[in-house]
Amino acid sequence: MKSHTLRNEGRAVEALLILLKNLTAYARWVFVVLLLLYAASGIRTIQPQEQALLLRFGRLQPQVHGPGLLFGLPEPFDKILRFETGKDLALPMDRWVMDSTKIDDPDKPLEFTDAEMTQKMRESTAGGSVYTEYADIAGKALDPVTRGYSITADFNVIQGRFVLRYRISEPFFYASAGDRVTVLLEKIGYRALTRQLANRKIDASLTSDRRELAAAATREIQDEAARLQLGIVISGIDIRELSPPSQVLAAFEDVTTAKQFEKTLYENARQYQSTTLSQSESEAASILLRAEGHSAGLITTAQGEASSFNALLSNYQQQPQLVAGRLLRETLETVMGRIRSRTLLPADHSRPSLILEPAPEYAR
Repeated sequence: MKSHTLRNEGRAVEALLILLKNLTAYARWVFVVLLLLYAASGIRTIQPQEQALLLRFGRLQPQVHGPGLLFGLPEPFDKILRFETGKDLALPMDRWVMDSTKIDDPDKPLEFTDAEMTQKMRESTAGGSVYTEYADIAGKALDPVTRGYSITADFNVIQGRFVLRYRISEPFFYASAGDRVTVLLEKIGYRALTRQLANRKIDASLTSDRRELAAAATREIQDEAARLQLGIVISGIDIRELSPPSQVLAAFEDVTTAKQFEKTLYENARQYQSTTLSQSESEAASILLRAEGHSAGLITTAQGEASSFNALLSNYQQQPQLVAGRLLRETLETVMGRIRSRTLLPADHSRPSLILEPAPEYAR
């Protein structure tokens, strides 16, 4: 009985050893499969509008990888840094906070009816200008800490909202510049805008110089970014809003309205000039065309009569009596054809008299 029990226990240990041996073989294959999957995780895909850099053991590698498959080591040995180099990136610049609506474009003509135009003309010429009553702005001072602004060349205050557009051109330099490139770029942008606004008067900055203002600031930011080797190209600055602060906005709106009214009057006068000039030119061309036609007709008639007279003169020189008689008969036929009545007065002691009365259409 005891030997039978020992035999059974031996068989159990033998089966357990066989099971452990088999489990070890299975675990080895599972480990190999997991190792292969881990190694395959080092293969990454770079999208068409992307470029990538590798951080290998924490060190940035200088080689830039384009779109396609990237073969590297799995994490944490390799870490991939992706950069969208195929499109512009937008950096909002909203530190110069505006708490008011922007003023309208002074160069845009207003739409007035004839009655409104007449009324405004009367107001402007009747008794001088009518000034707006501005609200009290005490206690509404502009805090430069919470509401940024810039000073213009004529010592006015101006605020605005901007969007800086840039593109990553050299990912290695961009990554080497640190993880706060956008903060640095924003500060460079505000410095460039402040410098450009300080060189311009506020009226020009709000109207005619807006495009040149953005272009000059873009060039300055690009030069500074190149000097600092940030690895970016500045595409441009979009001026979303540009306006004086709310404390003086009402005064600027009055000036803007006056300029728009002036622009409207100018556009109306220019349109009237264009219409009148076109009509006058058309009438002049028509008169000239009729005059040229009449002149051509007179010249043709005169040339025909001259030719007939020259031919008659030639015949007269050859046969003067015959030509004179023919002319007399033709003249008499013409004259008598225009006579309505004939009266023959008898003569007492002189020759009779003939009175010829012309037809009404030939009477003078």
